[in-house]
Amino acid sequence: MRKFLSLVAAALFFYACSSSNPNSKREVLYIPTDMPDICQNVDFNVDKSMRATCGVKPARYQAYHNVPMQRYLINPNQASIVKSGEKIEIRFPNTHPVVLDTEQVTGVTFSDSKRLSKIQSTMDYKEFYTEKKERYKLFKITIPQDKNPEKENNICFRVPELKGSNRTRSAAMAVQMEVIPCDTLEILVNKYVNN
Repeated sequence: MRKFLSLVAAALFFYACSSSNPNSKREVLYIPTDMPDICQNVDFNVDKSMRATCGVKPARYQAYHNVPMQRYLINPNQASIVKSGEKIEIRFPNTHPVVLDTEQVTGVTFSDSKRLSKIQSTMDYKEFYTEKKERYKLFKITIPQDKNPEKENNICFRVPELKGSNRTRSAAMAVQMEVIPCDTLEILVNKYVNN
């Protein structure tokens, strides 16, 4: 019995020593998704002095699964993909976030270490008028997978026309992008642009 107790005491001692090592586990941080440009490429685990300036705080254990993880895109500029829990959305400047299906963005890794590496995305933009003088502004974003860059995720959008006039519209009113099937984009481009 004495050997058993001494063995348990030794195991508890080694467990306590290993868990008190500050380098054994990285601190979980809440990193805001609307940070200024100066804060976007900062590793907050290394440069702790920038945390207060950029609004970064330690995450509480209850909120660990809801901490948003963000990855910036190369093109369009200042666009990003944000994952919070099981929800994924794409954010463009001066627009409302667009919620995406998880199937639309497969193979993209969200982690604290991947936050600093931008996604090598491309964008193809088309603008044209139909016979009825209806204006279309369409674009397709191609997002490669992290582990297999040959496989790509294609997401297509339509930029809606702004409502109102210059007197009633303000910069605070954001646009809601419309997700459209990429087949529809190809059909419209082939019909009105590639003639």
